[in-house]
Amino acid sequence: MPKFIIKITADDKTLLDNDDVCCYLADENSAPAVLAKAEASDKLVLACGDRAADFCLEAGLDGVLMSDPVDEKFPGLVKRLHKKIGKKFWGAACGITRHEAMIASEAEPDFVAFRSAGRDGEADVLDWYAELFLLQSALFYTPELDENLLSKTDFLIINTSEYKILVDKIKRLD
Repeated sequence: MPKFIIKITADDKTLLDNDDVCCYLADENSAPAVLAKAEASDKLVLACGDRAADFCLEAGLDGVLMSDPVDEKFPGLVKRLHKKIGKKFWGAACGITRHEAMIASEAEPDFVAFRSAGRDGEADVLDWYAELFLLQSALFYTPELDENLLSKTDFLIINTSEYKILVDKIKRLD
């Protein structure tokens, strides 16, 4: 079974002690009680969303998952992020394209998180990425996601309700 990064979206503490979960994503709308328990765990808690850097500092989180567009302005955004949060853990979210993967990876994040657009060839891009880069990678899960992509990255980013559905599905297939 893959390792998971759980997006805290509900007031559900059941996944906080799960060994398959290695990290949590939180934003200003995350359930405060769940966020507090996640912070008390030995797992990373990263801020995400429009105000990720500010929320990371305000809440004392471990780092940030950037969701800014990965384009020619990206290196400047990364510099501003580092100036704001220092040497905290950070990841870069991007589409599953060689171009975006190169730009994101050249900024030296701790990991790259890919978003599928449902285009043909995305599995090939993830294979290429795994061969070329040593950075860990994650994939944002959606129910429509091509199942060929599920094993192509180190982690799946998923919310609590989708996690339970996916794990039940995986267990049925085993």
